[in-house]
Amino acid sequence: MLKGSIVALITPFTEQNEINYDELSKLLDHHIENKTDGILLLGTTAEAESLSDEEKVSLVSFSLNYLNGRIPVMIGIISNHPKKVVELAKLFENFEFDSYLVSAPFYIKGNTEGILGHFRYIADHVDKPIVLYNVPKRTGMEIPYEVVRILSYHPNIIGIKEASGDISYQTKIASLCKEGFVLYGGDDMTMLASLALGAQGMISVIANAYPKEVKLILDSFLKNIEISRLVFHRLLILTEDIFKETSPIPVKYLLYLQGFQTKKLRLPLAEASIQLRRKLEEDYLLYQEEE
Repeated sequence: MLKGSIVALITPFTEQNEINYDELSKLLDHHIENKTDGILLLGTTAEAESLSDEEKVSLVSFSLNYLNGRIPVMIGIISNHPKKVVELAKLFENFEFDSYLVSAPFYIKGNTEGILGHFRYIADHVDKPIVLYNVPKRTGMEIPYEVVRILSYHPNIIGIKEASGDISYQTKIASLCKEGFVLYGGDDMTMLASLALGAQGMISVIANAYPKEVKLILDSFLKNIEISRLVFHRLLILTEDIFKETSPIPVKYLLYLQGFQTKKLRLPLAEASIQLRRKLEEDYLLYQEEE
């Protein structure tokens, strides 16, 4: 089971808008060198819904072969329809990896019984354990508390990525679920609060650019919380910056400032506004000067 610092990895594209595997290998090396604990492929930050099924399989196959077991991997499988989610999972059934990340349906706002049935169907029909994904900013609804509590007892559901940024929601989830059900923080701005509530992992966007720092925040939290606070507060301005426009637009530009070829996005996403680019440049240089 994945724990610790988990990066929600971006997908780099060439100027021709194909997956840039040379750059992907550099990003994977970046996380190997900085001892990232886990990698999420095909999450929201990966622009997964802009990839074809063939591209998804190719990206996962390349990444798993390149990593060769050096870092465990979680794979996002996202769709409104539970049968489609299961079909997506079957694309990866011959690969060795840790778990799936499964979001609540989007656009279709299911009722409580419907959401419960959605996740139960998926958990009953896939070959790897699943992590629920609560991200109301994307789906338009949060997974009801009672649904999470019931699902925490399903033998094939091992945790939840909680990305609402709502600490009261996280608090209730942490108190409702069975022992052993893993809470993953999914909102970088509330990282310390998630850890205080018992999160055993952080699925992070800012970790794309600062994997060493995010790992230090998590590793130090129980040993020396002052280190965690110091590193978190130093990263705070850049963390705020990467959510000022739709993710992953800003973090891809931040990676570009670090020397990675990651500016290219797929429609309906486009390059960051000039105002945000200038702010990222200024805050990035300021961060570098303070090191």
